[in-house]
Amino acid sequence: MDSTYCHACRHFSPPSSAGSVFDSPCGFRNWKKATERGGGFSVHAKSERHKDSMIAWRDYQRAVKANTTLANVLDKDHSKKVKENREYIRTIGEVILLTARQNIAQRGHNESEESNNKGNFREILEMVANHDPAVKRRLTSIHNAKYTSKIVQNEVLGCLAEMVRSEIIEEVKRSQYFSIMADETKDVSKQEQISFILRYYYDGAIKESFLHFESAERLDAVGLTEKIVIVNLLGRHGLDYKNNLIGQAYDGAAVMSGKHSGVQAKIKETAPFAFYIHCSAHCLNLVLVDSIKAVPEAEECFALLQSLYVFTSGS
Repeated sequence: MDSTYCHACRHFSPPSSAGSVFDSPCGFRNWKKATERGGGFSVHAKSERHKDSMIAWRDYQRAVKANTTLANVLDKDHSKKVKENREYIRTIGEVILLTARQNIAQRGHNESEESNNKGNFREILEMVANHDPAVKRRLTSIHNAKYTSKIVQNEVLGCLAEMVRSEIIEEVKRSQYFSIMADETKDVSKQEQISFILRYYYDGAIKESFLHFESAERLDAVGLTEKIVIVNLLGRHGLDYKNNLIGQAYDGAAVMSGKHSGVQAKIKETAPFAFYIHCSAHCLNLVLVDSIKAVPEAEECFALLQSLYVFTSGS
C-alpha cells in the first residue's frame, strides 16, 4: 500500500479529537504536497491533535520503562490478591486439618459474633488472626468471601480426605499385593454402612489403612460383592484385585463367610488368590460373649444395657 501513517495519532490520539488522514484506514497519499511548507507533513506535525498524541506516546514510553503502565499495575494488583487469597485459603485448610487430626468438632452451637464460644474452627481461626494481620483483615472485612461456612468446611474436609485416599492407593499400587477387610454397621439413620480397610506391606512395615465408608443398599452376598467390595471400590480406585488381592477378612456371618455363596466365595471367583480369614477381632468378641454367659451377673447387666438401647432407639 502506497500510504503513510502517523503512529502516535493512530494509537495515542485523544478519543474526543477529530481524526486526520494520517490515522485513517487509507493513510496519507498526496506525495506532491507531502514535503511542502504548507503541505501534509508540516501541517500535521504542527496540529494540536498530533502534539497531544506525541505527549501521550512519550508518557506511555516512560511508563513502560518504569514498569508502571495500567496493565502492569492491574497485573501486579491481581497477582497480590491471588497470593493473599491462596495464603488465606491455606490457613483455613490448616485449621480444618488440625480439628480433623485432633478429632474435635468444628462447629459450635452459636457461631454469632456475640457468642462466647463460636466452635473450635472459628475460635482457632480467630486466635490465628490475632497473630496474622492478613487473616484478621479478611475476617473483619465486609465482603462475603471469608470461607468459614459449614459448606466450605465440608468441601475442604472432602478434599483432604481425597488426598489421603490417593496417597493410600498409591502406596497399595507400589506394594502390589494387598488384602481387604470389611465390616458393616448402622449409622444414626439406621442405614447400613460398610467400612473398608486395606492391609498391605509398604516401606518395611505392614499397614492397615481405612479407605472410607460406603452405603449398603443390599446386604446379600451379590450386593455386597458387586456393588461394594469389587466394582464400586477396588475397581473404582484402579486396583488390580484379580491378580493382586491375596486375602480377605470379615466376620463369621453366613452372608460374608459362606463357603459356596458368601461374599468371600464370590470374590474368589474373580480373585483366586484372595484367601478368606475369619476376623480375629470378631473371634475374640465371640469368645468374650460366650464367657460372659457363664457369669449370671454379667449376663444380666449386658441384657439390661441391650434393653435400654432398644428402648431409647425406638423412642
